[in-house]
Amino acid sequence: MKEWILSGAIGAFLLSAFHFLYGEGSARYLAIFLYVFLLIMDWLAGYRASKIDGSYASEYGIKGGYRAVFILGMPSIGHQIDQISGTPGVAFYFLTAAFGLHIWKSMTANVIRAGWEKWVPGWAMIYVAEELEHKISRAIKRRTEKEKYLGGDDSGSKDNRNASVQ
Repeated sequence: MKEWILSGAIGAFLLSAFHFLYGEGSARYLAIFLYVFLLIMDWLAGYRASKIDGSYASEYGIKGGYRAVFILGMPSIGHQIDQISGTPGVAFYFLTAAFGLHIWKSMTANVIRAGWEKWVPGWAMIYVAEELEHKISRAIKRRTEKEKYLGGDDSGSKDNRNASVQ
C-alpha cells in the first residue's frame, strides 16, 4: 500500500512539473517526446562517432550535459512566454521547432560521422553539410589536443596520468 502512495505522489509531482514547464495537451506531450528522443539519438550518434574518430573526451561529454539542460529548458521558456502573453503556444512551438531543427542537424551529422550514412537521404546530407564540416574540424582539433596533452590516452585516471608524467 505504501508503494502505491509513494508512486502516486511521484507521478503527481512529475506530471505537475511537466504541466508547469511545458503545458498540457497531447500535442505538447508528443512534441516534447520527439524533442527528447532526438536529443537522445544525437547523444548516441555523437558518442559512437567520437569513439570511431578518436575524439572522445569525457570533459566534452560533461559539457554536453549542460547543453542538454539548456536545450530542454528552451521549450519551457516558450511556454512561460505564452502564459505571460496569453498566446496559445506560439512561443512554445516556435522554440521547440527551432531547437528541434538544431538537434536534428546535429544528430544527422553525427550519424554520418558514425559511419551510418547509408541510412541518411542525400538531401539531408546536403542540408547538414556545414554542420558536418564543423563537427569534423572540431573532432580533429580535439584529437590533436588529446594526443598533444595526453599522448592519445583518455582512459586513465588523473593519478595514472600524473604518475606517467613524473
